[in-house]
This record gives sequence, C-alpha cells and structure tokens, in this order.
Amino acid sequence: MERKKLSVEREKLSPERQLVLMTAVEMEDPQGDALKELLNEQLDWSDVIFQMVTHRTLNMFYYNLKKFGLFGIPEKEIQRLLESQWLVYGERNRSYLGHLGEVMKALEKHNVIVPILKGNLLASLVYPAIEARIFNDLDLLMKLDDINAVTKALEEAGFIQGFYDEEKGIVVEATRKAKVLTQMVSHELQEFQKVCDNPFAKLVQVDVNHDILWRGNCPYKIDTKDLIERTVPVEINGIKGYMLDYADNIIQLSCHLYKEATLMIWITDIRDLKIYKFADLYMYIKKFYSDIDWKQLVDRVKGYGIDKIVYYNFHFIGMMFGELVPQEVMDSLRPEDLTYLDEYGIENQEPSIWKVDFFTRLFDTNRVLIAEGQTSGMSRFMEAKMKADGKCFHRTIQGKA
Repeated sequence: MERKKLSVEREKLSPERQLVLMTAVEMEDPQGDALKELLNEQLDWSDVIFQMVTHRTLNMFYYNLKKFGLFGIPEKEIQRLLESQWLVYGERNRSYLGHLGEVMKALEKHNVIVPILKGNLLASLVYPAIEARIFNDLDLLMKLDDINAVTKALEEAGFIQGFYDEEKGIVVEATRKAKVLTQMVSHELQEFQKVCDNPFAKLVQVDVNHDILWRGNCPYKIDTKDLIERTVPVEINGIKGYMLDYADNIIQLSCHLYKEATLMIWITDIRDLKIYKFADLYMYIKKFYSDIDWKQLVDRVKGYGIDKIVYYNFHFIGMMFGELVPQEVMDSLRPEDLTYLDEYGIENQEPSIWKVDFFTRLFDTNRVLIAEGQTSGMSRFMEAKMKADGKCFHRTIQGKA
C-alpha cells in the first residue's frame, strides 16, 4: 500500500485547518515532524478546538499528540480539556459496549444474525484506542423478516422502543402507529432506548437499520438480505457478534456518508459534512487494505449501480487525507460527469449545486446560509427542513445525533 501525497486543495488550507485534518486519523511515524511544525505556528486555538469538537475528532487529536510526545505544546487549559474528554468517552464507550454485549447475547438466543455497524464496531476494530472514536448510540442491521425476533431480544435486554422524556427521566413506549410510520418512512426502526445509572451514559440508544440507503426518492436498491448472508463473525472487546464483510462494510459506510452529506434533512441540521465520517472510511480501508478484494468490491458496486456513491467517498477521503484507494479502482468507478460531487438536495427532482468549494463548506458552519448565497436559498432550506421534520418526527423529538 503506497500512501500518496496530499491534494493541492488541502495544501492551500490554513494551518488550523491543516491541523484538524492531519490529526483526524491515526498519523504515521514520518508525520511527527510536520505535526510539531504545525503546533508551533501562531494558531487560533479557539477555532482549532471548535472544529475538532464539531467534527468529533478531538480525541484523535489527543491520541496523536501523545503518540508523538507533543502533548505539552498546547496550553494547560487545552491539555485539561483533552484529558477530560478522553477519560469521559473512555468510560462512556465502555459502558455502551457493555450493553452491546448484552444485546448480542439476547440476539443469539433468538438465533438471528444482526451485524454491528459504524461507530461501536469501528472504535474497537479500526481506531487505535476505544476512546478515540466518539459514538452516541449502538447501530445494528437486520432483515425485516427478523423484526419480531429482534424486537423481542432488545426488550429482553431491557430496551423500550420509544421516546425519552427528559423531564421525567423515563423512556415512553411509542404507539404502534408511530412504530409503523417510522419503519415506513425511514431506513430504521423506532429507536430502542434504556435509562442507565452511569453518569456518562445515562441513556443508551440502539438504532436498528433495515436499509443502508434512504427512503423516498432513492434511485438505488441494495437488498439487506444480501448483506446479511455475507456477514462474518467478529469479536470486539470480548463481544462475539457479526459484521459485514470487507466489501460490504465499505459499501455501507459509503452509503451512510453520502446520504447524510447530500440530503436536506442532514444539511439543515449542519450534520451533513463531518470529518469523522470520512475518517471512518479512510481508516477502515487503511486497516484492511490487504484483506479487501478490490475486484469483488468493484463488481458489487457496479452490480448495485452505486458507482457515484462510492466514488464520491473515495474522491473526498483522498482530498482530505491523501490518496489511498488503488488507481485502477478509482478509474473503474469514475463517472463521466463529476459535477454531481458538488450536488446537494439529491432527493429533489433537480438537485442544487454548491457555489463554494468542498473545504469551504466542510469547515463553515454557516454553509446553509451560503448554499445559494441569498435569503431565498435559506428559505428553501427551511421549507425542506419543515417538510422533512414532518415526515421524520421521531428524529426531531429525539434530537438524534
């Protein structure tokens, strides 16, 4: 595996932006000097910390500082912040994984295969430490045929399918109508939640996905049954379960990132472009590079007709962290027209085009306002948001992250 030089676009970024991107993934030994050089610049630390918190990369920054013996360079207040964040999420993540173990045992009793997805899998399997990847829920994937068994297993593990009442501190079970509606309009079931006595994880939430794409005007189709049939056993932190195979995990991570980066409901909440999502895919590929059957991946991607989705991800992780995917794979998946890389609102009949470059919209939390440059653009966003909130009311109530 040959790691190529960084993109021209990234090299033009400010030292603050360079630092955020450089430390969002596990750095290689030869990068230590470059990191030290950046840290000794006259940095706007308020911007650096803001961006790292916004993009959920603060703990990876801490890890990389420690790895290269550079933790003493930032001022003491920043050091205390980093240490506190690391310790809190270490406790929180381990608590979540403890509940994941209980869920996996309950599912095993019901003889259903439900692979683990995203943060709780990656934190244990890909990231250099359990503290390094922040996650706020447990993500699973199931076939709709297994809905009764999965629901029963989660209930046996102490979870309630419903909404959290903050005033009363309890989970209120959702009505049957709410459960059915959520399943119909969303890619997942109504959330399963459990109140706990851990101060760092007072509420544990399980998101059960039944589709890795999105509902509504989605032109793609990936049969979840195919993914489940290809799952492989995995053990994370002593927990035995299942994960998607190497190619399917790349497909799932790519679909997840693409839909959240381009659908209006995520853009209006400023949850569309998050560096940790790109870092997840980059670090997964880097970790399992030699295990990935690249021909198999290309064949599956083309079979599902999702060339544009996967190329989108590969293109931008290359811009952000350095080219990693084999060039022949990039060439095989590259669409003729690349203007779609700047599209948003893809659920609309005519998607819009961002009028600012990728790195500007990645770091600018006012990107909703600058999407079309005028108030009319904002009105369009808010109209779409109200429409989306009406359809996905459970997300609004939950404040889901």
